Amino acid sequence: MSPQDPLPKANSKTAQPKYGALSAWQAHHGRCFKDALWRLVRKPVSAWATIVAIAVVLALPGFIMTLAGQIKHIGGAWASEQGQINIYLHTQATPNDIQTFKTWLNAQAQVKSSQEITPQAGLKELAQQLQIQQLTTLDPNPLPTVFLIHLHDPSGQATLALRQALSNNPLVANLSEGGAWIKRLQEISQFFDQISWWTLGLFGLTVIFVVGNTLRLELQERREELALIGLIGGTRRYMLRPLLYDGAITGLLGGIVASVLVFALITALAAPINQFAAGYGTRITVFPPLLLSLLFGGIGLALGWLSAQIIGQNFLRKSGSV
Repeated sequence: MSPQDPLPKANSKTAQPKYGALSAWQAHHGRCFKDALWRLVRKPVSAWATIVAIAVVLALPGFIMTLAGQIKHIGGAWASEQGQINIYLHTQATPNDIQTFKTWLNAQAQVKSSQEITPQAGLKELAQQLQIQQLTTLDPNPLPTVFLIHLHDPSGQATLALRQALSNNPLVANLSEGGAWIKRLQEISQFFDQISWWTLGLFGLTVIFVVGNTLRLELQERREELALIGLIGGTRRYMLRPLLYDGAITGLLGGIVASVLVFALITALAAPINQFAAGYGTRITVFPPLLLSLLFGGIGLALGWLSAQIIGQNFLRKSGSV
């Protein structure tokens, strides 16, 4: 036997505890997960009361965030439609002045496209709309030259400067555009965005306290068990793992129920919201239930896990279990 023969035996012996520890770690995770689900069955009233409380708390900021998204969608759709400005020139403008103004207008970076409507074309269109053919022979023509321009960004600072330049141009008699309404709708959307994030933060703290109160009662029941685990050398992670699964699963289920509530609220209010959106030429889009469940479920899971960490660490530090 060569001197290298004992090495494979030594490696196999040292590898055995490694795989044994990994198997025990996986088994403990599986047991904690099953125990967390079993507690939902063993204590359905207290468990589901906490889940429903989390759902109600998360549903309010969730509904505000969804509503803010709808307002932003309406504002974006209307802004894209209102990215048009009708420029009415003075009737005394000469052909040379009109050509100079057209050249200047097309050179502006904010102008996406422009269309000139001559007084003759405007009078013909008006006669067709009113069904009065005699208007086409009206002399002199009272209509001015009109330019219809479409903008790249209806609400940008450069576009505001362009509007100001058009208003100050001596050839321009009047402007017809909805920039003020676009700005007002954007301010409303920003207000709802800020409210939704503030409420999510405040109600997120509420979720942490609700879950933490439930888990604190569970820790009191397991005080002796945790003390025994600490005496035989159990780590803090090992003692916290069942609690983390409880908090995460409770928060996850609360978030899923919250998504159902938000979807039901948006669906119930779809008619009046669409009536409001119809005034801006658009419609609301209700998020699919699966997307809402993933979003709110993830938020609830994170808050439940965080609550379990805070309560568990604080409990173990005060009790001196490790």
